[in-house]
Amino acid sequence: MVRRKGDQAKALDELIIQRFPNRCPYCDEPISYESINLKIGENEVNCPSCKKKFIKVVFNSEKL
Repeated sequence: MVRRKGDQAKALDELIIQRFPNRCPYCDEPISYESINLKIGENEVNCPSCKKKFIKVVFNSEKL
């Protein structure tokens, strides 16, 4: 988020131009989180390709 001096109370909206697929940090294969019930905070995820576990962190403002 970008804020200009004098616009302290006004937040600028973000514009997503291009969205890249989520990828496994180990094998770099694309991963879909649609079938996984992600909660706010840390989530343990198993990669369907390489079967390794990693942590996916979800923030309040993140849209999945």
